[in-house]
Amino acid sequence: MPENGSFLLTVARENGYQPDGLRVLLAVIHGLSMRRSMSGEGPHLGAAQVVGGLWSAAWERFGILGKDVLEHWGLDSPSRVGLAVTRLVEAGFLRGSDEEMDDYESLAGQIEWTDPPPPPSIREHSGWGGF
Repeated sequence: MPENGSFLLTVARENGYQPDGLRVLLAVIHGLSMRRSMSGEGPHLGAAQVVGGLWSAAWERFGILGKDVLEHWGLDSPSRVGLAVTRLVEAGFLRGSDEEMDDYESLAGQIEWTDPPPPPSIREHSGWGGF
């Protein structure tokens, strides 16, 4: 993996991503890969695992703003995530795999960002006093 963060900045700028988004993507891939390796499954992640892991991490960290954050980072669709993974492999941040861009693009209709349930109405919180 390149030691200099400027490589990551170059990859981000040349491909329309935010560096923070690529850092989070790398962290998610690393974490999921380590988990798979420790369970004996091998480190390779499929497209659905990468996209699902990234979206879960965004949801956990940013809540209802997660989708907006991913959009700001340029990682708002499976095909954009796949392109980012491809560029990170080409730059030496990740090892290559047999995962094709088509695998990411085929997820477009399968993985949907789900909105959180609406907050309960004020009337349901009658125990708060004064309402």
